Amino acid sequence: MMTPHEQVLNNLYSAISAGATGDGLAVFWHPDAEQVEYPSLMRPNGHRRSLADMIEGSFLGAKIIREQQYDVHTVIEDGDEVAVQLTWTATVASDLGTITAGTPLVAHVAAFYVFRDGLILRQSSYDCYEPIAR
Repeated sequence: MMTPHEQVLNNLYSAISAGATGDGLAVFWHPDAEQVEYPSLMRPNGHRRSLADMIEGSFLGAKIIREQQYDVHTVIEDGDEVAVQLTWTATVASDLGTITAGTPLVAHVAAFYVFRDGLILRQSSYDCYEPIAR
């Protein structure tokens, strides 16, 4: 049986996989939410954004990524902190720099969440991308 925090994350991953954007994603996040991505192939300098930035980015993401899927391997929970190990797969929907539409993407992710009032307050992730076919 899933814990309440695990259920929120499962619902978030399902919503993203189904193509949710805007308010369809905002419901999972605390108003003071912050998302931090540490340096990776896709974000060499890392990236930090507020809830408003995440919501705005969801519309762009829906245009460039399709068929997203989250395969959760491990969940470790300690109070309001949750660590998740997962594999993210997706297909590029439209050309993204030198990556052409139709290219599959695979990332092995370690994501760490802090919850407040039953919502995600902070997400920090380490995304390890598999080599991208070009």
